[in-house]
Amino acid sequence: MDNNDKQRAAAKCDHCGEIGIVQIWPDGSLQPLGQSTFCDCESSKLQVIETDPDELP
Repeated sequence: MDNNDKQRAAAKCDHCGEIGIVQIWPDGSLQPLGQSTFCDCESSKLQVIETDPDELP
């Protein structure tokens, strides 16, 4: 895999527990897919709960 490739993973908000899909950028930052925010929490921290590049498109 090239270092410039983004990965997808399931992630969870550590405040409200909302689960969704995020892109993991090469620098390690997370961005929710298809939206600018993950949930309605003001200061949420997203935690990656699963990554498996072999099963992602």
